[in-house]
Amino acid sequence: MTEKVKQSAAVTGSDEIDIGRLVGTVIEARWWVLGTTAIFALCAVIYTFFATPIYSADALVQIEQNAGNSLVQDINSALANKPPASDAEIQLIRSRLVLGKTVDDLDLDIAVTKNTFPLFGAGWERLMGRHNERVKVTTFTRPETMSGQIFTLKVLGDKRYQLVSDGGFSAQGVVGQPLNKDGVTMRVEAIDARPDTEFTVSKFSTLGMINNLQNNLTVTETGKDTGVLSLTFTGEDRDQIRDILNSITRNYLQQDIARKSEEAGKSLAFLAKQLPEVRSRLDVAENKLNAFRQDKDSVDLPLEAKAVLDSMVNIDAQLNELTFKEAEISKLFTKAHPAYRTLLEKRKALEDEKAKLNGRVTQCRKPSRRLCV
Repeated sequence: MTEKVKQSAAVTGSDEIDIGRLVGTVIEARWWVLGTTAIFALCAVIYTFFATPIYSADALVQIEQNAGNSLVQDINSALANKPPASDAEIQLIRSRLVLGKTVDDLDLDIAVTKNTFPLFGAGWERLMGRHNERVKVTTFTRPETMSGQIFTLKVLGDKRYQLVSDGGFSAQGVVGQPLNKDGVTMRVEAIDARPDTEFTVSKFSTLGMINNLQNNLTVTETGKDTGVLSLTFTGEDRDQIRDILNSITRNYLQQDIARKSEEAGKSLAFLAKQLPEVRSRLDVAENKLNAFRQDKDSVDLPLEAKAVLDSMVNIDAQLNELTFKEAEISKLFTKAHPAYRTLLEKRKALEDEKAKLNGRVTQCRKPSRRLCV
């Protein structure tokens, strides 16, 4: 029994942490600990100075609902799981229609990158205040046979530059004037760099740049059903990302105005076409009403006939309203869409009801029949 107690005490003692022993171990390895800490601190400082910063630009866009869309929303109110209007606008902002125009407007398919030392070169140029040196190239094309070659632009001074490639191409150009040689075309609009500074000029496809813009662009709705979209674009060049985001919002608003103008033009054309017909039907209804008023003094119109007349007038008004609504949704949906089918079913129901009322008209007395027919 005594032996077991001693063994238990020995095990318990071995599990205890010896603080003094640990402190002694750290003191013995103090130079190794300090050296490791200093190395990691130095790496952090170097990364802070030489890492390329990532900037972000923000913008807000408000979605406005036009009268045509409100009519469609009234018809679709009974439909479930209807996606919000902001989802469609978000996809439109990220579409090729908007982003493709931004690529063309800002010549984003042409990339001009300053040649620096690998890894730390860009950070060193930024510390020296030379990171803003740039060349603006608005036109750059080359034959398919040169698509794999790397083109380098060297600043010569006095608004002159030299364009060379690793395939043996070489030519000199002047700022503001087109350069044409061996199928290579280039136009440099501005140079803001020291002589002998070199830049790599690359040509990308429009589709590739659109995909790049989509990866750096984030579009979300601010709140729920607010109709306000938040646009965020990230990149390394703060001036460029600002210009890109401004171009995206401007192109979206321009296409939205053009789309609404086209819809308004189609609506006006439809109304101009339908107005004579509606006016004719209104004249017929007024003539019937005048005939009814003339006969009212001499004919005792039954209450049933009067109710039939009121119902037919109400149905005609609803049918006219559906005609205008159909003109709006026909520009947005096909006849297979649930909203369009709902409208057609409602029209069919009204026409059936009108047919029933016409059957009841035959039971009216002769003066009333002349009014209802």
